[in-house]
Amino acid sequence: MAELRRLCVYAGGDWVDVVRLYEMPCGGMLRYVVRHNEEEGLWVFDGVEEALGFIAREFVDVDAPLRVGECP
Repeated sequence: MAELRRLCVYAGGDWVDVVRLYEMPCGGMLRYVVRHNEEEGLWVFDGVEEALGFIAREFVDVDAPLRVGECP
């Protein structure tokens, strides 16, 4: 079974606490799983930039670019 690694998403200097991003090995590649704390469903992406773009469009209303960093 593949182990998920939790990544934290930041907008500017603030942690986006309503979204979870997980890195998952899959078939020799890495996939990125997005889960919103208040919505049903999971979204899976081939790259972290694609996942961050989805999070920015769907869940976060900020002008600052999103980035992945250490979890608080």
